Amino acid sequence: MPLKTSSFKFLFIWFFISSCYSPKDISSVNMVSVYREADLIFHPEFVAYNVNDSTLQLFAKINLSEFLYERKSDENFRSVVNIHAEIIESYESTKIIDSTTKEFSFDLTEKQSAKVLSLFIPIKTKGKFLIHCRITDVNKGAEEDYFVNLDRLSKPSAQDFLLITKNNEPYFRNYFSNNDSIQIVYNDSLKKSFFVKFYHRSFPLAYPPFSFDVNDEFDYLADSIFTLDISKGKICFPKEGFYQLQIDTSLKEGLTLFRFSVGFPDITNPRQMIEPLRYLTNKKEFEEIYNHPSPKAIVDNFWLTHGGNEEKSRTLIRKYYGRVREANKYFTSFTEGWRTERGMIYVIFGMPTTIYRGSESESWTYGTPNSSLSLSFFFVKVKNPFTENDFTLNRSPSYESNWFRAVEIWRQGRAYNSFY
Repeated sequence: MPLKTSSFKFLFIWFFISSCYSPKDISSVNMVSVYREADLIFHPEFVAYNVNDSTLQLFAKINLSEFLYERKSDENFRSVVNIHAEIIESYESTKIIDSTTKEFSFDLTEKQSAKVLSLFIPIKTKGKFLIHCRITDVNKGAEEDYFVNLDRLSKPSAQDFLLITKNNEPYFRNYFSNNDSIQIVYNDSLKKSFFVKFYHRSFPLAYPPFSFDVNDEFDYLADSIFTLDISKGKICFPKEGFYQLQIDTSLKEGLTLFRFSVGFPDITNPRQMIEPLRYLTNKKEFEEIYNHPSPKAIVDNFWLTHGGNEEKSRTLIRKYYGRVREANKYFTSFTEGWRTERGMIYVIFGMPTTIYRGSESESWTYGTPNSSLSLSFFFVKVKNPFTENDFTLNRSPSYESNWFRAVEIWRQGRAYNSFY
């Protein structure tokens, strides 16, 4: 399927969180907690690495302060963390392929604020699966479930590579700043040299949900191609854009890495604050804002005009750009997350009430599910050689009134759906 330039999103590995799950069908469980992190007990990050044809290594980065420390028989205060990981078929079927369990303990004297844990899981089956990971605070008696996508089918899969930071820890994201340097490990130690395709594209913003956008197919002709020897130590990616490492340039599979602006995922300057205003403005108004000689003055004026006073304007700015940052965190790929279709819906409508995930889709509902008063959006996964996080919105003219109502609420000085 050709790529659409408006729906190109990221993350070769991403996690889904829920406090409970059905033994037969995870897709029927509300996973809204993935966006409502304040509801979570733990906030781990995950990386899955295909060590070889029979072994998977799962890394989990945990925050030590989130676990309870109790005095043990040796008079030391210690936390005890149990991780149970099992590879299951899909969101729709929790048939177990393989599993493992490991327990970790930490003294209160640990100096690190975070710790990277590692488990090896035996698996010889080829395919695309889910890793169901349950983290338990043994002292507290609290547990949460997480789900990580696993690709052991593509060759090479993005998870055949392991990214290592300058601190010799796994890299828990696949976007980088101009100051980052990484080491790349591939699971075939004999393979040291890779082709790298570099792309620098300007993609349009997602169109409003009632608009049926027509975009050009993605041009797979790279801006440049060069070779990279991963055995030569740390690597930097100086130019903004995305880089795909491949064994064979005739294939589309590989590892894709992304370089964004300084400070990403935060919005760090007035010029960056202008572009997200496109969702709240018409074409003429936005062009006047965009072309204004003083970005800070025009941004301040926009929010002060619609907020009415400085205090309300500061609140609007905090909430609006807070959503922009969160969208960058959740939906980013080749382009910033707020520019994607899910990012657009998240910025304007806020956090959904209900989220259902399937292997090939994602459903968001605002309000009570199945109610005539609720608003639902349905996203379908797009086959994309650069990312597993590309979803396109099922569009409908029926969204038009909801869209303009939400935009108007913002322009009246109130954050739409600001309950959370």
